[in-house]
Amino acid sequence: MRQMETVQQVDRFVHERRRTDRVLVGWGIYFFLLSWVTFGIYPSVVFYQRLARTDAFRERKIHYYDAVITATREYARRSGHEDEARAALDDLHRETRQRLAQEHHRLRPGLSLFLAWITLGIWGLVSARRLMRFWWDAQEIEQDFDERLSVIWMRLGIVDYPLHFEPVAETHRSFAAHFVLTLCTLGIFGIVWDYRLHVDPDRTYPEFHDTEDAVLSALRFAEPSRRREPVSA
Repeated sequence: MRQMETVQQVDRFVHERRRTDRVLVGWGIYFFLLSWVTFGIYPSVVFYQRLARTDAFRERKIHYYDAVITATREYARRSGHEDEARAALDDLHRETRQRLAQEHHRLRPGLSLFLAWITLGIWGLVSARRLMRFWWDAQEIEQDFDERLSVIWMRLGIVDYPLHFEPVAETHRSFAAHFVLTLCTLGIFGIVWDYRLHVDPDRTYPEFHDTEDAVLSALRFAEPSRRREPVSA
């Protein structure tokens, strides 16, 4: 596969975020208006949408990481350093895919909604826990991926400075703490909890998107024929 084609694959999964990384209806409108005028039906719609966009984001990132690694392999091959980069790229690919695809399985919004109904909300708590864990873990995975990719890229001469991704600290939340506080306040804290479940992904999108744009830009302007010698390990 030619370098241009591999970069186009990265571009494809970067721009697919227009479809997958969706901002849902405003929480205030959903909670204080739509939930009431639909006689409690709309919360089920929002529950489904939250899980669906998480699954869509997860799938996009899996393909995005694969595409970035493939483009890097092609760059290394064209610059004559394929053997040097192979082991590091293999490790990065394997560990990133394992963390994102194996540790975080699909949430399956339709099935989860059905299970939440028949378990009288218990499965909804399970889904909430998985959502909270995913959106924090996804940021840690991105940070680790970018740090390790930066080392490889600087050795290949693709970039002069490392990529930077900063997790949004306030989205690191404890399911147990939220659950206990909801019980202790007789459900009142559950409103805060629901708000955070709704907006936390929106807070992380800008960081993800800025880093993806930087990666895509670096690959577009990478020129193997003009590459300097890799820096020593």
